[in-house]
Amino acid sequence: MIRTLLLVASFAWFVRQSAQFGDDVLAANHIVLQLISFAAFFLDAFAYVAEALVGEAAGAKDVAVFDAAVRKTTELSGVCALGLAAVIVFAGNSLVPLISQHASVTAAAATSLPFAAMYVALAFAAFQLDGIFIGTTRTRAMRNASVVSALVFFMLSLVLMLLWQLAGLWLVFIGFVVLRAICLVWYFPALRRSIALA
Repeated sequence: MIRTLLLVASFAWFVRQSAQFGDDVLAANHIVLQLISFAAFFLDAFAYVAEALVGEAAGAKDVAVFDAAVRKTTELSGVCALGLAAVIVFAGNSLVPLISQHASVTAAAATSLPFAAMYVALAFAAFQLDGIFIGTTRTRAMRNASVVSALVFFMLSLVLMLLWQLAGLWLVFIGFVVLRAICLVWYFPALRRSIALA
């Protein structure tokens, strides 16, 4: 619950900070977030598969099956993430006008699309690790990762926005999802050892 609340709060904070750059940027970032949410449906699919497979492997205490499930689902998720990022980069300017026909909004969205593509390309790691930790019921690690990454995101956003304006907000938003993955990677060896030792 804490993890989910922090994720929702972080997205809400991103939208709130976007409003400081005017209505056009706020609308554009909201549209671009819809593209990210659409991509998340695909990435979540691999995370759900990982949940089931690693949960079964952990229950059977079979570290070889666990490793194979982690490797294969992560490889597929990574390839999918790169494909989705490419769609955002190359087709994003055609997709945005389907949601808004305001020239000022579409122009603002064009500025944010490369950042959104970078977010999607890097976010798959956090999605996959969420699936792995949920499947093995290691929710404490997920909570801790979310707390650390959210706090860093909230604080750094204020600093980077002063330095680099909208680009700073996007960079720290991307950093948020990357830091969450890094925190979970830090917990991963202990998770794997618990299965191997069992």
